[in-house]
Amino acid sequence: MDCFYIITNTKKDPGYVFTNSLIGYLLLNGKKCIQLPTEADVDMQRKSASINPRNSCLIVIGGDGSVLRAAHQVLGTGIPILGINLGTLGYLAEIEKTNWREMMQLFLDGSYEIETRMMLEGRIVERGGKTVNDSRIYHALNEAVIVRNSAVRMLNFNVYVDGHFLNNLDADGIIIATATGSTAYNMSAGGPLVEPKAQMMLLTPICPHTLNTRSVVLSGDDTIVIEMVKTSRNEKLEADAVFDGGEGIMLRYGDRIEIRRSQEVTNLIKLSTRSFLSTLHKKLSS
Repeated sequence: MDCFYIITNTKKDPGYVFTNSLIGYLLLNGKKCIQLPTEADVDMQRKSASINPRNSCLIVIGGDGSVLRAAHQVLGTGIPILGINLGTLGYLAEIEKTNWREMMQLFLDGSYEIETRMMLEGRIVERGGKTVNDSRIYHALNEAVIVRNSAVRMLNFNVYVDGHFLNNLDADGIIIATATGSTAYNMSAGGPLVEPKAQMMLLTPICPHTLNTRSVVLSGDDTIVIEMVKTSRNEKLEADAVFDGGEGIMLRYGDRIEIRRSQEVTNLIKLSTRSFLSTLHKKLSS
């Protein structure tokens, strides 16, 4: 690869100290560097128009959260992403600060693979029981989360998979995660851990109010529909559907949101011999 786009999390690299060292290293190796403007941490504004993916790579300096935001910022370009971790041990950022020169040299020598990670897409299909045909599509690399946005009261959902009723659920919320997102909010809510290249979806309730409610592992080809149900206990509650911690969609009773595999994917560069299981072992042992 000849051209390197760079996005820096300035909270992790104040003053671009590390970024400037990396750029200097790449320039010495005859590479072209394009530093993209750094947005606020919560901003997922698209940078796709300024990206030419041909023979290029996006380097993200920060941590897993920075890589996640970058995946949204370059959505649709197909450009591979290489994360350099300046925070705690993560799953998405491939290179650690302590050995970045050694690992970058491996990359420049061509010792890497590109992993294609499944993403989700979600949209509103019914508002108050009325069909919606032109709603905005939201994407997620990790997960879509539906949670209440007000009082501490449980929500009630009907869950459908491929048009078939699966379950009625009383819970504080619900997570629909990819395999990549299995180690994020899904894990915190007690959901299963899955090898990140797997093509599947995980449906995990958040604090369910019944003892027999468990996570469900579904095929990546399934279509999930979550319906907000009104009960006497929650008649004034509203909820938000949030994709990768970004912008949310307000949900009211009678609304249905559909979540399925997206046609978009995220390409991650993998060049260390560190496996998902070894990273998982270190995280669980810390």
